[in-house]
Amino acid sequence: MRCAHASFILERLKSAPQTNEVRRSGALLPGFLTISSLFHKSLVLSEVGASAGLNLQWDRYDYRFGDRPWALLPSPVLIAPEWRGAKLPLDVPIHVASRAGCDLNPLDPANEDDAQRLLSYLWADQQDRLERTRFALTITAANRQTVDRADAVDWLEQRLQEIHEDQVHVIYHTIAWQYLPASSKAKGEALIAAAGERTTEKSPLARLQMEADDQKHNGAALTLQIWPSGEKHLIGRADFHGRWVEWIGWPGLH
Repeated sequence: MRCAHASFILERLKSAPQTNEVRRSGALLPGFLTISSLFHKSLVLSEVGASAGLNLQWDRYDYRFGDRPWALLPSPVLIAPEWRGAKLPLDVPIHVASRAGCDLNPLDPANEDDAQRLLSYLWADQQDRLERTRFALTITAANRQTVDRADAVDWLEQRLQEIHEDQVHVIYHTIAWQYLPASSKAKGEALIAAAGERTTEKSPLARLQMEADDQKHNGAALTLQIWPSGEKHLIGRADFHGRWVEWIGWPGLH
């Protein structure tokens, strides 16, 4: 028996699911606070695999880390991961100077069809995720955030040519880099390393990653690398959907 909606379903299956899990911002924020602590500069954000751009809006959400709140402004989006490990310094001044993202199939948060597509990938009984995502879509649309339709490596090549005086350029991605073809990953790594070698103390570079590693049974690895020093550390681990964060922190930074 033929499904009445077969053509619709087959069309949807032509592109990969995009959950754009907002709770991953609960793992990203500690990384951005660390970067701000290390450089004391405004942030220029470049997110690879940004989908609808919801995790480009991380500074416009409300957080609870245990009994400790963090918010720049009141927000209807509340992110409260189970917090494990070291205490996170939350009193660090932080400012986003600009933000941009890319995706092979970007979704427009202001487009009703795209918003419904994103919501359709969430389980219908997970009301907290649905509500959080709806609010995040509203915030992203209100700030007119759009994501560039582009190949990750081609886009990065262009972004890394820009010089940001007295700002730190932050490349970041959550559960996205691992899906790139091996050749693209190799080229991307080389581009980032070459850009790192060109940095100065006035225009540093940082790369914040939340990706699976060889311990993926224990969530995703949170790693941070900074230039011009090239120093890199595992700063924590997190549930793939952001339900918990196990914080290690940057060595010597309290």
